[in-house]
Amino acid sequence: MGSTGSGRFTDYSGTRSVGGETGGASGTDKCLMSFNCILEDVGISAYYTTNNSLPNIGDAVQINFGQSRIVAIEAKSQLLLGALPTQFNYLAACLQDGHSYIGVITNTSLIPQPIVRIDVTHV
Repeated sequence: MGSTGSGRFTDYSGTRSVGGETGGASGTDKCLMSFNCILEDVGISAYYTTNNSLPNIGDAVQINFGQSRIVAIEAKSQLLLGALPTQFNYLAACLQDGHSYIGVITNTSLIPQPIVRIDVTHV
């Protein structure tokens, strides 16, 4: 494991380069970036327990606040499909600031456990 960077101290937040740039700031707004992920807790989600099946590839999803996590909601049924991995917790601030996200289911599997992969984009 590890992180990506240039190998310079300016990769760290608060460190300044000769040009005065601070580290850790890429200039990219993460709230505007698309991403993909495998959802967590799909097997205990409202969608799976209600339908005893997974949605179809190509079905639409919406990203919302859950009770304590950022979650994907199957758009047609409005049932919770699963939680986003914690690496996407930054989306809480984005959602609070008024950003919206939609996505599409790109892969599903029941073996070895219910799995749903989604592609998500900012709208």
